[in-house]
Amino acid sequence: MAEIAPDHWLLMTGPANWFRIHHPPRWEAEEQAGAYALRPPDSEALIAINTIWVKANQPAEIPSLQEIVDHFVQVRHVQSSPDPQLEYLADCIQGEAILDGDAPETWWGRLWKPERWRAWKMWAFRHEQLTIMVTLLHAGERDQELESMTRLVLRCLEIPEHPADPPEVFAERALVLARQKFPLLKSELQADFQLQIETSRLNLVNFYRAYLRSPEQFEQILLPALTTAVQVQGWGERESAPPLEIVRDRLMPMLYPEAIWREKFPDILGEPWVAGLVVLYVVDESNAYWYVRREFMDRWQLSQHELHEIALDNLQSYFEREPMEMTVATSEQGAPSMMIPGKPDTYNTVRLLCHSFLSQLRDVAQGDLVVGIPGRDFFVAVSPRMPDMVERIRLRVQEDFQQTDHPLTDRMLLVTADGVSELVEDEA
Repeated sequence: MAEIAPDHWLLMTGPANWFRIHHPPRWEAEEQAGAYALRPPDSEALIAINTIWVKANQPAEIPSLQEIVDHFVQVRHVQSSPDPQLEYLADCIQGEAILDGDAPETWWGRLWKPERWRAWKMWAFRHEQLTIMVTLLHAGERDQELESMTRLVLRCLEIPEHPADPPEVFAERALVLARQKFPLLKSELQADFQLQIETSRLNLVNFYRAYLRSPEQFEQILLPALTTAVQVQGWGERESAPPLEIVRDRLMPMLYPEAIWREKFPDILGEPWVAGLVVLYVVDESNAYWYVRREFMDRWQLSQHELHEIALDNLQSYFEREPMEMTVATSEQGAPSMMIPGKPDTYNTVRLLCHSFLSQLRDVAQGDLVVGIPGRDFFVAVSPRMPDMVERIRLRVQEDFQQTDHPLTDRMLLVTADGVSELVEDEA
């Protein structure tokens, strides 16, 4: 079992949640093209983290650590360095190397440009189809203190019991499931991580995010969406472009990232809000919802303002039928310090559009609020009078934004008597 990291350490999460690793707060974390790195402060040292996934039905030979070392320009003092205290450790070696491609080749050249040897240590962790390779490259000579700290970080390395499939494997499994459940319909994968079932196209992004949290729930996550996509095949014009009286009571607002809306869904009716978000409108079905297109406005003879008011009225009615229970934490002085919804709900976050709801939150908090909305189903509200708490929540919101299955924004909002705005650094 991985050890518990100190509370003040920061968290780095790998691709597909393949690993979680905590590190000291002064270490700089980087990610580029699927490769991850940690840089200790005031040093040329580097801890590189790379992941390799091998398909179960297409076994491939994973390079050994020695094979990787053989690609260094020059190496010396290479030796095995086993460590039984590190879970899933398959191999560990260390040594010294010259990595500079322009290293001098002649004895007289070395007089003018000395060779630069750098100590290194490499670990290979293997579990099921996943391999994680960690390389510590010292600034020069071996830094025993840095090596001990890196080993402590690796003792806190968390690898899931059943690592999730990478996106391309997930998409292939989704295609297989669609063909198994609906063999009479033509199903095939499309660009941009989409699955086509006859005339319906399913974007797999949000389903994949949900799958990453619960890889064992693959079929339970996908099958309802596949079933809905198939049901749409039988819709006539009355279902796909219904008259207003059929859907009026089921029109609801929905928050969505503005950049994605403008790029991929320009035909969907929307209006910019705050913090890079836009208000869209959906028709709520029994186990799904679909977005209102711009063309409907002329057919329904509605202005966007009128549609917005109808959607807000329906939202209010929804929460009268399904009251939102709030969990409230208090400070040592007994004042409310943090509020979160008691359970996830599709319309939790969009309720921040309701002025009456914002007034209730401010009444409970006895003042203004800082609010994080990383995803559609959840928000967290804290008092700006507790700046340390605000900063901790900000970091957690940034984490959740990367992992939730319906992400909204990693920015923070400020709720005052004037309404909702984006929280800027000066206000924080």
